[in-house]
Amino acid sequence: MGQEIKVKTDEVKQVLSDLKNSGHSMKASVPTDIKGKNHLDTSKKIEELNQSINKVAASYTSAFSKQIVQTESAVEAIKDTDKQLASSMKTK
Repeated sequence: MGQEIKVKTDEVKQVLSDLKNSGHSMKASVPTDIKGKNHLDTSKKIEELNQSINKVAASYTSAFSKQIVQTESAVEAIKDTDKQLASSMKTK
């Protein structure tokens, strides 16, 4: 019982905010239509790969954003629990 866990919620919120802003700017910018009139198999494969990269990047950004929201929620829950415990300790 002698150890104490301290969460600096303001610092955590600032870092999460920074992460959220960096996550919005994270987009793959690979071309998805490179073949034009070219019918080479290689250009088709590169185009498919570029489309896959764009999908993976979008999925990653979405998962990243969800993780930030969950972390924010967890920090708020810790903060609320801490307040409740502090309040109950004061009343005893």
